[in-house]
Amino acid sequence: MLDHGLENREYVKLPEGVDIAITPAGVVSRSYAYIIDFLFRSLIMFVVSLVFSFLGDAGQGIILIIYFITSWGYNIFFEMKNGQTPGKKRLKIRVVQDNGLPASFSQIVVRNLLRPADMLPIGYFLGLVVMMFNSRFKRIGDWAAGTMVIYDDEVEARPELPKGNIEIPVLSLSTEEQLAVLAFAERSDELSDARRSELAAILAEPFKLEDNEAQSMLIGYARFYSGQLSNSNEQAHSETVQ
Repeated sequence: MLDHGLENREYVKLPEGVDIAITPAGVVSRSYAYIIDFLFRSLIMFVVSLVFSFLGDAGQGIILIIYFITSWGYNIFFEMKNGQTPGKKRLKIRVVQDNGLPASFSQIVVRNLLRPADMLPIGYFLGLVVMMFNSRFKRIGDWAAGTMVIYDDEVEARPELPKGNIEIPVLSLSTEEQLAVLAFAERSDELSDARRSELAAILAEPFKLEDNEAQSMLIGYARFYSGQLSNSNEQAHSETVQ
């Protein structure tokens, strides 16, 4: 996530009550993706022109039809499958709904049919202006369709937590606060004693923990947030059945 800047990350709550992290793709990455897709479309039209240019007027008609289909259908065709054109796939970005879920076919169509509005007066000028004045970098087509473009982040395995007891938190924390507790526990062995105590005092403040128990309790909470409690329950249940 550090590759994209922590200040750009957002957490979206799904109807199921689950929080997911998304990072809106900026102007630079989307511009590079557009250039790659433009080169792909240009290559397609170059090959088509070579094949049909010898057919006279009929060939010219076929070339114009294919140009129309390529211009309007290229993005729709690729994005309706997984939200990625070849350019977006190369830059590891994809089109999704505003809530982070996969975009529907109708949303993909709307965002692409409004590309001419983003291109006004020339060279995507209006679209770029609109993108630069909102935190999610949404162009006009994205606003109309309820979509956005995000980084297609790879899920990295989290470091193993120190061994010990599992503690159930007495307070409900936000997703960001839970991640902070997890990060502290995962890095606790790498930190100096002074730094570990300093961070533990900050994180333990909502729990009203004493300094001498803050570190061990936070690591216990981290085990709970990481799902070790459910794993332990499943293991205990399995042993009971056996």
